[in-house]
Amino acid sequence: MGSTQTKLHWAVLLEDWEQTLRCLQKVKYNATIANRYGDYPLHLACYSGTAPPEVIQNLIKACPDAVRMKNKKGYDPLKLAEINYRRDDPNRKHVLAMLRTFVDARLCAKYCDETDTESIQSIDNRPLFIGGSGERGMIIW
Repeated sequence: MGSTQTKLHWAVLLEDWEQTLRCLQKVKYNATIANRYGDYPLHLACYSGTAPPEVIQNLIKACPDAVRMKNKKGYDPLKLAEINYRRDDPNRKHVLAMLRTFVDARLCAKYCDETDTESIQSIDNRPLFIGGSGERGMIIW
């Protein structure tokens, strides 16, 4: 774990979501760096409780392992999102679904012939995950 924060960490901390996406495009590797508290940029985005689903989706793609990583306080991104996204926030259910689905996608692979963890589509600008194949596919809104 690093002792400093990258530009990506700072963009997330400042809740500058456009800069966050630009940083991810330039240096995707920074998403794989934890700060001295064990927080990856995905953790920080979930702490904010305001990161749009597009940002969460791109952070997951850049560092899928961060979804399961716990920080030094023992929280993973899913728990942080559950705590920090307001219940009336329209993005809450989409962010939680993405985090839950990604965590469960590897389990799904054991029970499905194919699991496509990269298929994220959009309905009304809301991301959703489609995994599996045929009748055993799952859709989470």
